[in-house]
Amino acid sequence: MNDRPGFVSDIDRLGKPRQRPVLHLPEQLAGCALTVAVLTVLGPFSTSELPAATRAAYWALSIGPGWMLVVGLALLMRGLRVFEGRAPVLPPLTAFALAFPPIVFIAIQTDRLFRPESGDAPIWVMLVNVGTIFVLVTAILFSRLRARLEPPAPLPARNAFLDRLPPKLGTALISLTAQDHYVEVTTARGRELIHMRLSDAIEELGDYPGHQIHRSHWISGHAFTGTSRENGKLMAHLADGRTLPVSRSFAPQVRRMQPVRPVPVVEP
Repeated sequence: MNDRPGFVSDIDRLGKPRQRPVLHLPEQLAGCALTVAVLTVLGPFSTSELPAATRAAYWALSIGPGWMLVVGLALLMRGLRVFEGRAPVLPPLTAFALAFPPIVFIAIQTDRLFRPESGDAPIWVMLVNVGTIFVLVTAILFSRLRARLEPPAPLPARNAFLDRLPPKLGTALISLTAQDHYVEVTTARGRELIHMRLSDAIEELGDYPGHQIHRSHWISGHAFTGTSRENGKLMAHLADGRTLPVSRSFAPQVRRMQPVRPVPVVEP
């Protein structure tokens, strides 16, 4: 089967699923730049005392190299066989753990470069500063990774019976009725005879909402409006005003059906 125009297939020529790109570098660079900009404006950890340009350089050097290191390691980890068949978040988490010591070193050296007058800050202060940066980088990167690692929602299966109907009828079914070797299909737009057995038509409908109510009739759950008794026989009322007989064997499930309210308007 050919792929639809304009779409990329998830299957390669060998029939194997393609490995989707999880890390989009342009987006990562944009995220890094945005993080630097926010920290430059907020000026946390007493960096507000620095001039704006110096503060921007401070945060760029504190975050940029570490960010690139994490992304690079994450890309490297994805290619290692040791991670095959394991949780998809394991490579990036491993990359974060390996990158943490270099990030601490980079942050300490950056602080000494831009704020030498502050002297050697206590190690716990540096760990708080670096830890905050690391958590921030991790949270942003991991949120983007998780969104890309989630499998896409499966496409709904095509309904084989609805594919048989001419476009003019639409797909808003009301009822199916067996007539000799044909099935009379009634929709909100009209009627058509389809050459097949009622049992085959019901099987092809799959999970389309509705029930068989008689050996010769099937009704849509979207068009059922209630029941009544005529001459002692249970009758199902439909949105187009018709009533169809209900066999005794199908009566329990018909009684459990919820009538549609308000009654749908059926096109003439």
